[in-house]
Amino acid sequence: MAPQSWHRTEPREVRPFFVTISAEKALDQCGIRLQDDSEFSSESSFELDEIDFQKLALNVSLKVADPKTWLGGTLKPDDLELILVVKHGFLKRSEVVHRIGLAAKLPARWSVDTETLTRLGGGRNSQVTLAICLASDKKPEPGAPFLPGHWLAKKTFVLRSRTMPTLFDLRIRTDEEWIAVNFPPKTFFAVEYTGGIDTELDEGASVATVWVHADAHSKLTTSSLGDVVQPLLASEIITAILLESHYEWKTREAVDERSPLANLLQKLGGENPMELRELQSLAGNPSKLRAIVQDRLSVLGALR
Repeated sequence: MAPQSWHRTEPREVRPFFVTISAEKALDQCGIRLQDDSEFSSESSFELDEIDFQKLALNVSLKVADPKTWLGGTLKPDDLELILVVKHGFLKRSEVVHRIGLAAKLPARWSVDTETLTRLGGGRNSQVTLAICLASDKKPEPGAPFLPGHWLAKKTFVLRSRTMPTLFDLRIRTDEEWIAVNFPPKTFFAVEYTGGIDTELDEGASVATVWVHADAHSKLTTSSLGDVVQPLLASEIITAILLESHYEWKTREAVDERSPLANLLQKLGGENPMELRELQSLAGNPSKLRAIVQDRLSVLGALR
């Protein structure tokens, strides 16, 4: 684990289902194994290098607490199911990889096959979530789950790339939507910098919104093209964010260690953080800045 995390800690989610609050810790003992020769870990966040992603062999151990110890009220094991969802943070795509009724005999572990990982960016900046959910409709009652998918317990494992930050919120536009905001209909992507790269952000906030054409998003999430184009696209987005935010930090003498800019300096510098004055200089030479970002995101390696 790196001494300085690339992302902020995930906020604790507040659930309205107070009648099932005893279920919250039912998945606490579940763990994840990243490679065949590694041990299962109960850690929830991992920072990996590119070579680590190439060796991924994900397995999740299903050490679910006995429902008798946490299931109360009107719910029974037959009403619930255990699911495993993999979500790609950059492309906003997710898949339910496994599901089983909670009343059934659970396997010792679930694996995520290579084909699934490939569709979801090879595991880069992904979330692997194990959840106990309601399997079918129930009569609505205050404080109780009633729709399929309402979850009672959840455990998420986050796989983060050391070289690819999550600074932005990614959204999709069609031809008509691009035209409506005065862009050409076949625009590939556009970056809207909103500010705050040099200050500590609120939980869940980002410094920019990135719009991607719906056709491009479809190709990036349904074909092997995503593995090749994603690092290049990310490098262009990060370069654009740095150039558009330059006015905020061009005269700074120091950086807030809790800010996204501090994280960028850490990652752009490799083993040691890049000096702020070096980044300020690079902002005046966009080609050099772009080259450094491409190097840190292993763009060339993805093209081979």
